[in-house]
Amino acid sequence: MMSVLILLFLLVNTSNSFPILDYTKSDCYNSSLYPLKSSYDTNLNNLLSNLVSKISTANDGFITQKQGLENQEPTYGLALCRGDIDRDDCNDCVKMASEEVTSDACPRASQAIIWKERCMLRYSNTSFFNLLQEQPYEALYNVNNVTDHVQDWIRLLQDTLSNVSSMAASAKSGNKYATKEEWFSPMKKYLYTLAQCIPSLTMADCSKCFGKAVDLIPSFFAHGGIVLTPSCTLRYEVYQFYSLISLRPPPNSSIAPSTDIIAGTNPGKKKATTKKVAVATIVPLAVIGLLITGICVFQKKTKKYPSPDVKNVLDDLITAESLMFDLRTLEVATNYFSDDNKLGQGGFGSVYKGTLENGQEIAVKRLSKVSSQGAEEFKNEVVLIANLQHRNLVKLLGFCLAGEEKLLVFEFVPNKSLNYFLFDTQKQGELNWSMRYEIIRGIARGLLYLHEDSQPRIIHRDLKSGNILLDANMNPKIADFGLARIFKVEQTVDDTSRIVGTYGYMAPEYAMHGQFSVKTDVYSFGVLVLEIVSGKKVSARFHPTTGDLLTYAWRSLTQDKPLEFMDPTLKDSYLMEEVTKSLHLGLWCAQENTQARPTMSTVVHMLNNGSSINTLPITQCPRSFLQSSNESSLVSRLSRHSTTTTSSTSVNMSKPFSENHDTVSELHPR
Repeated sequence: MMSVLILLFLLVNTSNSFPILDYTKSDCYNSSLYPLKSSYDTNLNNLLSNLVSKISTANDGFITQKQGLENQEPTYGLALCRGDIDRDDCNDCVKMASEEVTSDACPRASQAIIWKERCMLRYSNTSFFNLLQEQPYEALYNVNNVTDHVQDWIRLLQDTLSNVSSMAASAKSGNKYATKEEWFSPMKKYLYTLAQCIPSLTMADCSKCFGKAVDLIPSFFAHGGIVLTPSCTLRYEVYQFYSLISLRPPPNSSIAPSTDIIAGTNPGKKKATTKKVAVATIVPLAVIGLLITGICVFQKKTKKYPSPDVKNVLDDLITAESLMFDLRTLEVATNYFSDDNKLGQGGFGSVYKGTLENGQEIAVKRLSKVSSQGAEEFKNEVVLIANLQHRNLVKLLGFCLAGEEKLLVFEFVPNKSLNYFLFDTQKQGELNWSMRYEIIRGIARGLLYLHEDSQPRIIHRDLKSGNILLDANMNPKIADFGLARIFKVEQTVDDTSRIVGTYGYMAPEYAMHGQFSVKTDVYSFGVLVLEIVSGKKVSARFHPTTGDLLTYAWRSLTQDKPLEFMDPTLKDSYLMEEVTKSLHLGLWCAQENTQARPTMSTVVHMLNNGSSINTLPITQCPRSFLQSSNESSLVSRLSRHSTTTTSSTSVNMSKPFSENHDTVSELHPR
């Protein structure tokens, strides 16, 4: 009986406990910065406070608000909660969204939008009420793909999304919210879909928004996905992610009735064909109903937030199982880890290219066996990292545990790493200025996601050109993020007993004292930007009067000679304002003073909104970390206490092995 109760408890919690993707997204689109203590600042603070206080009493979890008079810089806001959550959860979600959008996502932005798992919040300096708007948007999908009966899956998915969209657009209740389920027999799972539109929009506008959302779905092969726009949301999964009135076992036949739920209505009840079937069905359902009622009361008392232990069990049951690869499969894919398939080697292990039976190319990282981490702990960390989804991050597809073998499976990125192009005299010309500027912006977006939007928050700690991979369209993807977590590098909140990183990219406070924070990655990003602009390694030595890369960049900027610092192969493609801004931004990020460095949200804002370089702060001449008089003694101290050092670059997923004698993979700080 106890096992039945536990199983039912897990089933009831499934809808709210484990999002496969992280759906917290934000965008401060085409936004200028408002002055502190201005009328707009005051109006915005009051607006957000009113949205939080009023949302719990608003009909259908939807509210709009205007704050301030026309001649006093008014601000306009909107909050909408998902149609299945109660008022307390709605209030909590909107409160959290209002705090995040102003403090982390879009600080001092004049307009912004933030989507969370259960609500969305938006504000602007111009009225947007009752307007259909499709920009900005986010489109995400699960890393796991349907491999059997693909055409049947796509047909079912498209039909179900079309139906649930029509239901939501035409819903008679105010919040234009609908869900629909369909049984997919090859997977022996239900397909769960959800559609929601801004209640103040017309049926025609909602239908148009949903039609656009379907077109934006990035992969119809995926197990799950979501499209987020200012006017509507469309989502599907193979697990129950929204609250549902009834629980039922999977049908025995390949064709099962669908369940449609529109806010404000109840699903129709079906008559039993015989009294015998009715009795056999009603009695067990009555027992289950009583159990579920008791569980729901317990849930209410605990505010519907499951304990970490329960959440870990759910993650293990749902996510880890789908991420598991068989060792035999990976051995065949990599030709038994043949040296011919070896892509690289670093402090965490070796990487091999592989090809699965379905033709999909993968990169397999075979981790070193010196980790003391247990199997369950390793699996939990992998699941956390696999849940991180962003177009500028390399996707972790899964893992394998077999005896002492611990392997990670990544997507294969074809164009190798950034340093393969950046520092090769034969390849430099293939990266024109517009490509380099987009690479800078993409890296910034990916790093912002890791720092502020991902759960858990990730500090990379080894951001460098060798860990930036380029896809077929030369879009950047950050690799090796989260390996410190997966490999169990011992650490407290802000310091570590082993340093993972590369000389030149490491911030002084990290290299000297083992102290790290998001600002540690910001420093590395600044160095990386300067490398992208100059086409020179941070370890390069320049003329004695110009110093190292950072000093050379600072002299070039302060003497108004940015083109002298720029890679000469860019002479026919550069934009002076963007080159100067990048040079200035790189120096701002790579300051020795941790507090003086910007956050990645500020960096992304300045890169995306055409901010003038005049708005950037004046930076001090950098004190060279590598060239300082303490360099030799520092390296000596670090190396003397090192347990694992290597002269190779930390591994990326597709570049050939190359030596870099400035790299130290793991060191003990003083």
